Amino acid sequence: MKRKWLAVGIILLFVGTCTIPSITSEQSYDKNIITVDDEPGDADFISIKEAVNFSSPGDTIEVYSGTYPEDGIRIVKENITLLGISHELGEGDDSGQPFIKGIGKTLVLHVEASHVIVSNFLIENPWAHNLTIYPCIAVGNTTIGIGEIERNNITISNCSIRNTPEVGISVGDVGTNIRIINNVILNCTYGISTVRVTHKFWMTVTITGNVITDCFIVGILFDRNQHNISGNKIRRCGRGIEIYPPGSRNIIYGNDIENCPIGVMVSTEYGGNTITKNNFKNYSLIRGWFHRNLYLSLAGLITFYETPKDRWIGNYWDNWKGIGSKKILGKLTLERYIYIFNFPLSITIPLVNHDWQPSKEPYVIP
Repeated sequence: MKRKWLAVGIILLFVGTCTIPSITSEQSYDKNIITVDDEPGDADFISIKEAVNFSSPGDTIEVYSGTYPEDGIRIVKENITLLGISHELGEGDDSGQPFIKGIGKTLVLHVEASHVIVSNFLIENPWAHNLTIYPCIAVGNTTIGIGEIERNNITISNCSIRNTPEVGISVGDVGTNIRIINNVILNCTYGISTVRVTHKFWMTVTITGNVITDCFIVGILFDRNQHNISGNKIRRCGRGIEIYPPGSRNIIYGNDIENCPIGVMVSTEYGGNTITKNNFKNYSLIRGWFHRNLYLSLAGLITFYETPKDRWIGNYWDNWKGIGSKKILGKLTLERYIYIFNFPLSITIPLVNHDWQPSKEPYVIP
């Protein structure tokens, strides 16, 4: 009988030691609210940067209406919500989105952690005296080194970004479920850019509901695969949307693009993108909208490889005559390789793609 109870005790002890680590390894956050107001005495902090540095994972930082001359704000702790409140806290008469006024010496806000929400701020970052240029908001880094990890589940929403000679919102080499939604971006060189140097992580980005105007080079610039670019309104940009190498298999759907010489530029070598049910208004009739490549290889056997076509389906073109397809101008470059070496004399010729089912009426895009 003693041996029996001894065996039972050993078993219970073994089970207990196995279960204890699984309980203690669970991650939990104490959710606290930290307040920020630019008038001393009304809130926990008068500085956004100090509040962010003080915060712990799980905290919400509420920033009340006012002007905050700050930059170099880094969110490095997970599960942080940075929320702008459009009214005053306590004394004062501020109203509207809290204004983070950068001075151009570094980027204003850098998100370097997962599960982060940034919402409802007015941000600008002008030229600095030494002519350096930085984004207003950066998510992750464009270059990822050895040992760095993914940053997932990040949302930038309902922010107003203006007057920066660089990118309004820059998305680096991060991870999945990155959402750039319902922002207003004005007077930048690039409105939103997801182009990065390294491509270490599988990345999915949703860019939707943004209003982008007067961006000198391009409204939305992105690369890689399977992004959702939809429901954006883009006005008076050099190019409305550009798919950059190695972008492929993306869907550009339901965007309203007006007064941009090129509505969508596909300058990738991979192709296979779908551009459908967008409105294109007041664009150039002579500019090319895509660039494809045809490769001729002379490595033992003569082989050809042509990049896949992009599909243009059911878009509204305000100068389409209503009969037949809508022709889309572009170009084709013939690249010749002998083994792995590119022969220097490439040839570029005009090429035409087609939207075979153009819409007769513009789409209503909220």
